[in-house]
Amino acid sequence: MHMKVTLVLAGLLICGGGVQAADVILNEYNAVDEDKWLEAGAADTYWGRVEGNGGDWFELVVITDHLDMRNWELYMIDGDAYTTTLTLTNHDIWSDLRSGTIITISEEARNDAGDYSPLLGRWWLNAKASDEANGLYVTASNFRVNNKSWQLTIRDNLGAVVFGPAGEGINPLSGIGSDEICKLEDDPSSAITPMSSYNDGHSSTFGSPNLWNDGVDTQDFSVLRSVVSYYPLTSVRINEVLTHSDMPEVDWIELYNTTGSPIDIGGWYLSDRLYDLTRWAIPTDTIIPAEGYMVFDETQFNFALDSVYGDEVYLSEAGSNGVMTGGRDYIEFGAAQNAVSFGRFPDGTGPLYSMSEQTSGAANAYPLVGPVVINEIMYHPPDLPPAGLDNVDHEFIELHNITAAPVNLYTYFAGADETHPWKLTRGVSFSFSLSTTIAAGEYLLVVSFDPAVDLAKLVDFRATYGLDASVPIVGSYSGKLSNWGESIRLRKPDTPQPPGPPDYSYVPYVLVDEVPYNHAAPWPTEPDGLGYSLERIVPTLIGYVPTNWMASEAVGGSPGTVNSCPPPGDYDGDGDVDLDDYGFFHDCFTAPGGGLASPRCTCFDTDTDGDVDLADFAVFQAAFTG
Repeated sequence: MHMKVTLVLAGLLICGGGVQAADVILNEYNAVDEDKWLEAGAADTYWGRVEGNGGDWFELVVITDHLDMRNWELYMIDGDAYTTTLTLTNHDIWSDLRSGTIITISEEARNDAGDYSPLLGRWWLNAKASDEANGLYVTASNFRVNNKSWQLTIRDNLGAVVFGPAGEGINPLSGIGSDEICKLEDDPSSAITPMSSYNDGHSSTFGSPNLWNDGVDTQDFSVLRSVVSYYPLTSVRINEVLTHSDMPEVDWIELYNTTGSPIDIGGWYLSDRLYDLTRWAIPTDTIIPAEGYMVFDETQFNFALDSVYGDEVYLSEAGSNGVMTGGRDYIEFGAAQNAVSFGRFPDGTGPLYSMSEQTSGAANAYPLVGPVVINEIMYHPPDLPPAGLDNVDHEFIELHNITAAPVNLYTYFAGADETHPWKLTRGVSFSFSLSTTIAAGEYLLVVSFDPAVDLAKLVDFRATYGLDASVPIVGSYSGKLSNWGESIRLRKPDTPQPPGPPDYSYVPYVLVDEVPYNHAAPWPTEPDGLGYSLERIVPTLIGYVPTNWMASEAVGGSPGTVNSCPPPGDYDGDGDVDLDDYGFFHDCFTAPGGGLASPRCTCFDTDTDGDVDLADFAVFQAAFTG
């Protein structure tokens, strides 16, 4: 049975006027009509500046610590007498919510409730509610949020009203416009009621603390979140790990001191379990030199890293008494290829990648790229008339073989006598056939329809992009590419694991490439519905970062062939000619054969003499100094 606990910050109080203190409050909701934009040229911190400001969504903040919201109801009514009740499921994610948690309910953003972990500083969870949602966390139903007297009432699992009705026509009494949002302009607490400082405005912060007074004021969550002892550890970082090794090799964990002074990490803890952070205490008087490295292997720490299902590693700072301070660093990783480590790039600050080589106790090498990369994405083709329907049939993902040999998108494992396909996952799902091959240096398009069956769609697709029959096209992937942004992952199978109880086998899939594109800056914005594609600038460089992506020069992109060239001198396509561009030019300038073995390097041969040379460098120099 749900037991209601009322508190104001740390005390037990009752709000003025006899209103019971709130366990959870409405914090913000989107009243922007689907055909309008946020007023005054404003943008949302998550959605960017987009028509409809992310569609139907609202945001809650948890006030009571350890709150159980399983089977709670979110009842909505608007001025059109349209009512909807969304019910939170019995999923464990709702059973123990910490105070200061931000919950968003959205029709557009993907479920990320599984990422929720206050112990790691991840206080936000989004539950997707729509006809297309899986219903794992909340009712799979479309709902409406608007400026037509929209109101929300929150009820617990016994039907008692916890908060509300709150929303349009209550505060502000005059309501809000169709190009605004409504937000709480106060620090969240159990003293908040529907008549508190709710106001209309153009600043919008989906999933983050609210801003008001043109961003001068920001909600303070520090008191609510003080229930969890955590702060990000930046002085020492988990920098590289080897998780898949065969004897005599052993797994190891590398730490990196990011500071200019030695740091004594004796008594700190390493673990692979969030619920048991003190699994192994680092020996006393263990000192990492300034900007230096320290490596521990599995003969020292008393746990194993899982290379089949993936794992995580946690580093927890502790005082001289062995008590954790709350300072923590962590990494998460998936299945690993044998002898391939995971490492941050750049050292100590960057994301985690599969590495091109192991560098235990030394600066990390460049991430492993290829042999096949995600090279071009058409995630939001122009909408279809007359009603602006989403044009899924003209979406595509282009893969590119960056090597000088054919690559099979399937793998045969002799020991198991099994063949398994490569896959696209996350944003869309697709398993390649056991006969798909990309020729050396060539391209493959993956689409949302089956080109072997939907011949009319195939003819239309080829005509739309001017493609002849020589350009290979496969499909159909399930799902669709989000117009807002999401991750696309290319994975390949690793050695199947032998059957075990209850008599099943498992095929681990390792990450080959990932692109977490977005429709808003710093990613190029032109591919969002204007007909341009998102193109990788340098295929041999990591695709995870927006600086290696540009909008295609031409509407329709360049499917099935080499991508567009950035403007002369701006070799990374970021709009500026700077020293970063020199690095791109230098790689081609010093490459064998004038660099033209790489299709991207042809972009730097500005005088088209078949060589990237000093004459071409003059073009960069003029752009850089001009």
